[in-house]
Amino acid sequence: MNLVYLYYDNPHMLAAQLDNWNSYAGVLKKLPTVIIVDDGSPNSPAAEVVQRYGCQLPIKVFRINEDIRWNFSGARNLGCSQAKGWIFLSDIDMLLPAEDARRLFEELELDDDFFFLTQRASYRTSQPLERSYTTLLFHKKRFTQVGGCDEDFSGFYGKEDSEFINRLSQVARMAYLMNVTIYAVDNKDVSDACKTGMDRNPARNIALFRKKKAAGFPKPVKSFRFTWQRVL
Repeated sequence: MNLVYLYYDNPHMLAAQLDNWNSYAGVLKKLPTVIIVDDGSPNSPAAEVVQRYGCQLPIKVFRINEDIRWNFSGARNLGCSQAKGWIFLSDIDMLLPAEDARRLFEELELDDDFFFLTQRASYRTSQPLERSYTTLLFHKKRFTQVGGCDEDFSGFYGKEDSEFINRLSQVARMAYLMNVTIYAVDNKDVSDACKTGMDRNPARNIALFRKKKAAGFPKPVKSFRFTWQRVL
């Protein structure tokens, strides 16, 4: 099992994640591997944060050398390419508590003909929230089968997650995990949980999504439109 998380200048949120992942050591029989992709952070590289706080789980940190705006698809492609077997893909501001991780990794009988969405709730209030398409459990062979995430969406905001879900649905069925919850952290909880001050106009990617939909959601043409390195 692999936990793949994206990071971009969120040192305090990553520290909170490391504290959470370290709690798995006393709960899980077999620890998952954490894969962090630093999407070109200019100020607080992820590797420095991990080295400062430590991680009791097996961990790998990769860094994209170019600082590409909204490069979610590229970062997910890099992280998932380094994983084996089952992949729990999420964002840095989504916490998976140890007990939920235990149910996910040790109690469920997983079938790779399916991919899974978890429940979602507010970290601060525990109130239920709408499920997120950016947090998924799937087998790597299905990710590879559909060609990974589409980097045509990189550079602009939005819709890359919906497009990926549509292609993944061509080879696997969506299912909901009713007894596994992730907790959404916001900037009131941790100061850098969510990045602010960036252009979130989705117009360009909405138009691109419609074009992809009209074409039947074809496989991406090219991935890894950047250089990268393993830094930890």
